[in-house]
Amino acid sequence: MFFSEIIDISSCEVREGISYQSGIDMEESRLDPENITEIPPPRTSRIEASPKHDSVTEIFFDIEATGLSRSSHITQLAAKSAAESFSRFVLPQHQITPKAAEITGLTFENGQLLSNGNVLPAVHIKKCLNDFISFLEKTKNNVLIGHNVQTYDCVLLYTSLQKCNLLDKFKSTVIGFIDTLPLFKLSHPGLNSYSQTNLFETFMSKSYEAHRADEDVDALCTLVNKKIELNVHFEKVYIPECVISDKFNSMKELHKNLPSLKLLIDRKILSLGMARIIIASSGLCLEHLKLAFSRNGCKGIKDLFTEKSGSGVRVTKSEKIIRQVSDFLKE
Repeated sequence: MFFSEIIDISSCEVREGISYQSGIDMEESRLDPENITEIPPPRTSRIEASPKHDSVTEIFFDIEATGLSRSSHITQLAAKSAAESFSRFVLPQHQITPKAAEITGLTFENGQLLSNGNVLPAVHIKKCLNDFISFLEKTKNNVLIGHNVQTYDCVLLYTSLQKCNLLDKFKSTVIGFIDTLPLFKLSHPGLNSYSQTNLFETFMSKSYEAHRADEDVDALCTLVNKKIELNVHFEKVYIPECVISDKFNSMKELHKNLPSLKLLIDRKILSLGMARIIIASSGLCLEHLKLAFSRNGCKGIKDLFTEKSGSGVRVTKSEKIIRQVSDFLKE
């Protein structure tokens, strides 16, 4: 047996308990919660080949929301294909922040969505998302294109879809995304600003009604069609849907599990960055570390942290960090 295989088995024993070693003890293991409690395996990055540019349907999209944080609620969702446009205003579940109201002109008063004081024909979020999915179902091989969507729009969209139990249905209609922020940085390096409004003013020599999702979609569509050879850059900027989905799941794990490591961060046993790596990249919380330590002490933590993950290790090879975490768990 090769040394790497021994390490892999050791890591599995730490993660899955004694039940991994032998099938003989499985019935007995079911009686003991400790034996059936497992540490999740390392996340693996899914790889998908980029489709040919001429085989996809380009759909530009944009979202406006109640605020600038990733927990904000959608107030408008707009999209545009070559054949058709889509736009819905949405009744949010909480108030629009003053900053967002200033930017978008939208306010939420007495159960109504208003634009500069005028009542808008807004719908509930589930109705909006169902309508959006119906719009997407009209075309095949859809690639959603938006500006700075990886860090903002996709998070808001996936969060809303999940809350409405529509995420899987949506994912069946989309094969990938393109974020035009890195696209313009790639195709037009050296600009002072890559905000969409600045790009439009720079290249179109005029302004538009920014921060209305439908207007933003039209402006971005114009910019890309006139100033970008998308077929040239497509493979470099294409993001498979599974990558966005994996990032979304990692973000959820981060928010769920990071508080459990607060004491280790406060005592400077782990830096915030290392704690985020442990959670976001590995899906581990404090209880998982305790479980690994209870099974094999310091070696259990070492096996867990140095478990093979992709081309590297799951957390770290640092003996200092492994020792500090182990010493903390001894207390």
